Amino acid sequence: MPRKRKRHTPMNRSQMMQAVHSVDTQPELLVRRALFDAGLRYRLHRRDLPGSPDLFILKYGVVVFINGCFWHQHGCKFTSRPKSNPEFWNEKFTNNMVRDIKTNWKLSLMGYRVATVWECSVKSKFDQTVERLVSFIKGDEETIEI
Repeated sequence: MPRKRKRHTPMNRSQMMQAVHSVDTQPELLVRRALFDAGLRYRLHRRDLPGSPDLFILKYGVVVFINGCFWHQHGCKFTSRPKSNPEFWNEKFTNNMVRDIKTNWKLSLMGYRVATVWECSVKSKFDQTVERLVSFIKGDEETIEI
């Protein structure tokens, strides 16, 4: 028999959403540690670059975004849309996706190679994700989405 989903009060949901961080997330920390172990050095959250990439690797001209599937609407099993206040959420998610496209375009114009790593790939296929990311960083592809 399916479990009933617990409903949260607006106050409770607001507190939960405020607790969500945009930097130093678990997937980000895992990727950072793996790249460091692979001998790659990087800078964090460069505010002077469009989108403040999670990682900036100067030696290779690469920026890395580690995106949450929910917030950036990846479309995988971790992606959902809240049923309450759908107008707000639809606008928010659309704005996030448009901003991601513009940011990647601006960074490409600046000569940077852009990697987007999705939360689901870090959770489900971590070793393969890191291998592909390291290969991209040391290679010559313009963009990659893992």
